Amino acid sequence: MSRLLITIILVPFCSLAWAAPDLNEAANDVCDCLEAPYAQVQQAMELISTAQASGDMSALIAAQGGMMGAISASNQCFDALTEKYPEISQSEELQQQVMNIANQQCPNPAAAMSAGQ
Repeated sequence: MSRLLITIILVPFCSLAWAAPDLNEAANDVCDCLEAPYAQVQQAMELISTAQASGDMSALIAAQGGMMGAISASNQCFDALTEKYPEISQSEELQQQVMNIANQQCPNPAAAMSAGQ
């Protein structure tokens, strides 16, 4: 009888622990979503540097289309993450924790550039 009682009490608590979202996995997924936009940001920073040196802004205008495509793909990726991690998408606190982990794993190159200035 006592084993049954312990099982009835512990099983719900165990399932809560197992159902908790994996914040590190979510952060890895966020980094995957940000990979293409961050690559575009890095490329844009290089183009800006070159354009400033040469005075030719045409390369920046040409790169803008690629950046918009990368942002669109990233938005679709983030939409999929809200379905994969509903608990996180419903909690601002969990979202902030995931973004803090992601910022450590895959820092924004634009933020690094502005911090260096």
